[in-house]
Amino acid sequence: MNRLIEYFIDNRRLNYALLAFLIFMGVSAYIKIPKEMFPDVELDKILVRGTYAGTSASVMDKMAVRDLEDGMSSIVGITKSETLITPGGFAITLTLDEHANRANTLSKVKDAISQTRQYLPSDMSEPTAIIMDKSKSLLHLSISSQTLSKAELIVLTKELKNKIARIPNINEVAIRGDSEEQLSIRLNSEAIRAYGLDHSALLGAISNLSYIYPIGNIEEQGNFVFISTTEASRDALEWQESVLKVGEKFVRLGDVASVALEFPQDDTLASFNGVMSMNLVISKGEQGNSMELSQKLRAYIEKIKPSYPDVSFDFYQDNSKPIEKRLNIVVSNMMFGLVLVFLSLYILINLRIAFIVAMGIPFSFIIGLLFIYYMGYTINIVSLLGALIVIGIVVDDAIVVSENIQRHIDEGMEPRAAAITGVKEMILPVTLATVTTVVAFLPMFMLKGEISLFLILIPIVVVMILLGSLLESFLFLPLHAVEFLKKSNNLVDWTGFQELYARVLSYFISYKKTFLLLFLILIPIATFMTMKSMKFQFFPNFDGNNLYISGKMDINTPLEETYRIAGEIERELM
Repeated sequence: MNRLIEYFIDNRRLNYALLAFLIFMGVSAYIKIPKEMFPDVELDKILVRGTYAGTSASVMDKMAVRDLEDGMSSIVGITKSETLITPGGFAITLTLDEHANRANTLSKVKDAISQTRQYLPSDMSEPTAIIMDKSKSLLHLSISSQTLSKAELIVLTKELKNKIARIPNINEVAIRGDSEEQLSIRLNSEAIRAYGLDHSALLGAISNLSYIYPIGNIEEQGNFVFISTTEASRDALEWQESVLKVGEKFVRLGDVASVALEFPQDDTLASFNGVMSMNLVISKGEQGNSMELSQKLRAYIEKIKPSYPDVSFDFYQDNSKPIEKRLNIVVSNMMFGLVLVFLSLYILINLRIAFIVAMGIPFSFIIGLLFIYYMGYTINIVSLLGALIVIGIVVDDAIVVSENIQRHIDEGMEPRAAAITGVKEMILPVTLATVTTVVAFLPMFMLKGEISLFLILIPIVVVMILLGSLLESFLFLPLHAVEFLKKSNNLVDWTGFQELYARVLSYFISYKKTFLLLFLILIPIATFMTMKSMKFQFFPNFDGNNLYISGKMDINTPLEETYRIAGEIERELM
C-alpha cells in the first residue's frame, strides 16, 4: 500500500488526469442515468386479465374464470393464485416460486390460456398475461374541445397516441375515455308491423348481412339495436340500402329502421376540470430521463398546438416533478453540508484542511454514482434515500486522514513524508471504521420478497459511496495534502481545552473502577427516567383556523390515565 500511495503522490499528472476523468465520467453518468420516482422492478407475479362487456361477476366466473384457473392449476412454479372478478372483467394474480423462471412460466401461462380459449365465449377477446412490474406512468395528457364532435376527438386522440408512442423511450400510451365505434339501428315498430315482419326474424336477417365476417356483437336496448362495426362497413348510407330477407319477404333496411354511426361511452369516462375529455396516460420505458422526456413531450405539444386551434391540451400528474424536487433536495443538502463541513473545519482546525476535505465529498459521490450507473440502477427515491443516509458519514475518512497528516507536519515532518506516514497510520483504523458501517447495511442484501426489490438500492448506494470515500482518502487526498498543507495557524487556539480534556481523562483513568460502577448504575436509571417522562407527548397543530392537540402515549400507559390527562388539558384550555 505504501508503494501505491507514493506512486500517486509522485505522479501528479496521472493523479489529476484521473480526477478529471472521474469528473467527466460522473457528469456524463448523471446526465444519462434514468431518473425515476420508483425503481422499475419485475415482481415474481404474473397478471392474467380479461374482459367480456355486459357480464356480471357471477356469469364471468362461470363462463371464463373457472376454466382459466383449471387450465393454469397444473403449471409448475406457481405457489398462489388470487382472482378478482368485476362486472365485465377479471384479473388473476399468479405468485411464482422464488426459484421459478419468470419467462418460462409466463410462456406456460400463455399456452394454458390458448388451450382454454375453446371453452370461452366466441365473442370474448383472448385474455392477456404479463409479468407484473411497479413502473409508474410518466404523465397524463388531457385532450378536450368545445367544438369538435366526439368522433373527431377520438380520431385526433388516436393519431396523437401513435405519434407520441414513436418518441424514443416512451413505453406505452393508453387512452382513457375511448369507446368503440358502433352502428345504431333504430327500429321503426310501425313500419315493421306495416310490412308484416317478425321482430326476431328481422334481427336474424340483420346479423346475416355480412357473409364473410360476423358483423359484430348485437345488443338490443328497447327500440335500438347497437352493432359493433369492427369488421363491417362504416358507411351508414350503405347499411340503409341493404336488402334484408325476412322469411319470404325482401325489405330495405332503411324502410324499417334509421341507421347512424355513434360512439356510445361503454368502457371508460374521462374528464378534466369538469369538461369531458380524452386522456392519454403516457409511460416511459426502463431507459431515459423522466425529466427530459417530460420536457420533450411538453415541447412537442406546444409545437402542434397551432395546428389544432379548437383543441385544449392540458398536462397533469407529471411524475417528473417530484423527481426533480427530490434531486434538488439531495443536491442542496450536499452543498449545504459541504459548506457546513468547510466552515466547521476552518474554525476547528484550519482553512487548508477545510478545503481538502470539502473537495473529497463530490469525488466520493461521483465514484458511487459511477458504480450505480454501470450496475444498471437508476436515480430514484430509494437511491436518493441511501445518498441522504450516507451524506454525513462520507466526510469522516477525509477528516481523520487529513488531520493526522497535519499533525505530522506540525511536528516538523516534510509534507511528502507526513502524507505517507499519516495515511499509513490511518489505513487500518479508517478502513475498519468504514467496514463496520458497511457491515451494518449488509443484512439488507438478505431481504426476500417484493420489499427487497426496492430496498436493495439503499445498501448498494451506501456501500459504493463509502468505498468511494476510502479511495479518495487513500489515493487522491495525500497529493492534495502535500501541495496545500503547511504548519497550522488555527483560527481558534484549542490548547487550553485539550489540556483540560487530558486532565479529566487522566482523572477518570486513575479511578476507573469507581467511574465504571457509576456508569453501570446511572445509565439504567437515566434511561428509565427518560422513558417514564415520555409516556405522554403532545403535538400541537394549527391549520390556520383551529388549533389541534394530539398526544402520543406509551403502550403501557393505562387507558384511565390517558383519559385523566386529556380531561385536565380540556379543563385548562377552557
